[in-house]
Amino acid sequence: MPNLYNASIYKNKIIDILLKNKDFVKLINPHEPPTDKILEKEILLGGTFIIDGMKYDEQGYVFDYNFVDDTTTDEKTFVFIEIPDINIINKGIFADFYFYICIFTGKNLVKITNNTIPTINDIEKMGYEVGYFGNRIDILCDVVDRSINGNQKIKGIGNIEPAEHGFCSMFCPNPKFYGKKLKSFAQKTTVFLDFVVQFSNSINF
Repeated sequence: MPNLYNASIYKNKIIDILLKNKDFVKLINPHEPPTDKILEKEILLGGTFIIDGMKYDEQGYVFDYNFVDDTTTDEKTFVFIEIPDINIINKGIFADFYFYICIFTGKNLVKITNNTIPTINDIEKMGYEVGYFGNRIDILCDVVDRSINGNQKIKGIGNIEPAEHGFCSMFCPNPKFYGKKLKSFAQKTTVFLDFVVQFSNSINF
């Protein structure tokens, strides 16, 4: 039987890579933690925190599932990752799969100017030429693409490349948001798969 729980592990690995990218976090622009005992990463991921008897509920900004619906109205920038297509199963472990990264924001937050966070100057320091204003979603898409696609291997996942068809498309979950969806393809090597299968078979439950 395929180990479908690995899908959650893979998504979390990708999320971890994105959260370590300072440009990604700056463009998401999470609010300041209400207490210094809550980390910025925890604000980004969301959750319920009990600190010194006080309860803090944080919605989060980055998710491993499609949480959005027609009632979502918060003026924030959101990202979620999903694995909708698993193409090849090799010895009980899924090998090749597509995944989506959906990036969207409130329409009032799309345009980046000298009065936004980040500012035009901040964006230029990231290496982008944006002129009088920038598009938060376009820049975020490029940051994400540079972080995960290409020749690098992500440990435990393998090679990740842009999908040949439908790599970038519009994603507007409701009229209040504007965004885009990136589609990538992950392919494990035979050597890696054989290692995982041998390792799994060596464990006695």
